[in-house]
Amino acid sequence: MSEAAKPTQRILLGVTGGIAAYKSAELVRLFVKAGKEVTVVMTESATQFVGTATFQALSGKPVYTDLWDRRPENGMAHIDLTRNADVMLIAPASANFLARLVHGRSDDLLTTTVLARTIPLLVAPAMNLQMWENPATQRNIAQLRADGIEVFGPGNGEQACGEVGDGRMLEPAQIAAALDAWAQPKSL
Repeated sequence: MSEAAKPTQRILLGVTGGIAAYKSAELVRLFVKAGKEVTVVMTESATQFVGTATFQALSGKPVYTDLWDRRPENGMAHIDLTRNADVMLIAPASANFLARLVHGRSDDLLTTTVLARTIPLLVAPAMNLQMWENPATQRNIAQLRADGIEVFGPGNGEQACGEVGDGRMLEPAQIAAALDAWAQPKSL
C-alpha cells in the first residue's frame, strides 16, 4: 500500500534576503515551464537583491511583499495566499529567516503567512559555511525537521563570499527535482 501523491501544482514561493535570491527567479521559470502556478512572497530584504518585477514577469502573477497589502478582498493576504496553494517553499531560506521560523516570529508577510498556513512547508537553506555550521543554525534545522518541515539541501560548493563548503542553496533544477521527489507517493 502507498500514500497518494502530494499536490504541487500551485506553489507559494517565499524568497528571503541573500545573494541566492537571484536563483529563485530561475526556479520560478522552471516551475512555470513545468505547468505549475507560482505566487511569490518576498521579504523586504529579498527586494534588495532581486526586484518584484522580475518575479511578476516570470510568474505572470502579482508579487506580495507587504503584510498590509490591500489586494485580497478580506485584507488578509497571509491567510488567502496559503488557501490558494498546494505547498509553500522558501528558497532561499536565510539563517535569519530559519531562526525566526523556529521561534514563531511573525513580523512580516512571509513569516505571518508561514504561521497561518495549512499546507506543507519546505525550505532550501542558503548561507555561508560558518553560518551553516553554527550550532544555533544546526539546532534550528533540527527543530524544523522535528516540526515536520522538509529541508532541501544545502549544497556544497563555491559560495558568494569566496569560500567552498556546505551552505549554498541547491541549484534551481535540484530544488525542482527535490520537490517532485517529495511529492511522489511513498510506500507505507
